[in-house]
Parts: sequence; C-alpha cells; structure tokens
Amino acid sequence: MDKKKIVVIDDEKDVCFLIKTTLEKAGQIEVSEAHDGLAGLDLCRKVKPDLIFLDYVMPKASGDKVILALKKDPELSAIPVVVLSGLGEMIYSRTKDHWNWLPNNPAVRHRGEVPSPLADKKEKDSVVAQALGVKDFLRKPLSRELLVQVANSILKIGEAPKES
Repeated sequence: MDKKKIVVIDDEKDVCFLIKTTLEKAGQIEVSEAHDGLAGLDLCRKVKPDLIFLDYVMPKASGDKVILALKKDPELSAIPVVVLSGLGEMIYSRTKDHWNWLPNNPAVRHRGEVPSPLADKKEKDSVVAQALGVKDFLRKPLSRELLVQVANSILKIGEAPKES
C-alpha cells in the first residue's frame, strides 16, 4: 500500500518534529516539512500531499495567506488543510524586516490579520475551521493521540475498503 503524504508547515521545528515522528510511527504516512509559509507553498506544489498541517502565525506568509494561495491553485485546492495555532501564547511582529517573538498581550500593536473567530477564544474550533474553510483546527500544544486520530480520519486510514 502506498504511503499517504502529509506536508507540515510550521516555523517551530520542534512542532514539525513532533508531528513527523508521531504520524510516521503510526504508519502508512510520509511527512515532509517547511518552516515558513512561502517554503510551504513550494513544498506543496512539489509533493502534492494528501493532507496539510498548517501553522497560522508564521514568517513570510501567514496561514490565511497560504490557504488563499492553495485555494487559487487548481492542483492544490482540493487538499484538506488542518490549521494549527498557539495564538494567545506568542505572536510575530515585523521590525526592520526581521521577525521577532513577542509576548502576546494587548499592548502589542502589530498582531497581523487574525480572523475574528481566532481572536475570540470563546469560539469553538469547528467555527474557526469553518471561517477559514479548512477541515479542522487544532490548538497547540498538540496531543499525539489527537494528531493521529485527525490524520487517520481525514486520510481514511484504517477503514475497511468499500465494496462496489
């Protein structure tokens, strides 16, 4: 059986490592990773994955920009996307063309373009996923069990083949 291909786009290398090792250990999955939005788009065009795990806050292109680019590309538009976010913990601010980590607090002015469901912590994840037009939304820190469950569910791994 061919392995399913997943692309992880996240600037946090430890998150990429967690996802890669967890899903490849679960079997039938091959994971590639990119560490910024533009590199992630390039990787998706090259790999043509079956599923994308996408961080929301990243350098070079944020998650919403990546999603828009994916939807505009006929070869990538049907690929399911799961958005990952730790919004509320850390954010980026552009200073002198450099990306720096800043504490996420109301005093920070350059929060980026966060869709209102992401900004409102009371909203359910399903509402956030619907607002972005993606399959699912997972909050960081990530649970290994949930990662496997979401990937298997979207990729239909472990299900019996349907008879015609």
